[in-house]
Amino acid sequence: RRNTQAAVGVETVQALSRIRADLAFVGTNGITLAHGLSTPDQTEAATKSAIVGCAQRVVVMADSSKIGQERTIRFAALEDVDVLVTDDGLEPDRRTELESVGLEVVVA
Repeated sequence: RRNTQAAVGVETVQALSRIRADLAFVGTNGITLAHGLSTPDQTEAATKSAIVGCAQRVVVMADSSKIGQERTIRFAALEDVDVLVTDDGLEPDRRTELESVGLEVVVA
């Protein structure tokens, strides 16, 4: 992508399918218990899904405004995520919900 310098699309997904990563850091536009991680962009969703699929551990970085938000396309379930790194704006009850499904929540 020109604006963000992000590698997305069919070629990127194919390349990711051939590797195994120890650790992946992924951003998201939305995160909920019911819908998992989501984005409004189909190409971005396919790429992020491939990243999650090739990693042994997945760390999601999302500011607190993304938590409780759902976007159109799900790219991963919460069970696919090991750690969520977020800011101190995370409401305590939301943190408890996320931790109740086994997600480690780190406030940075």
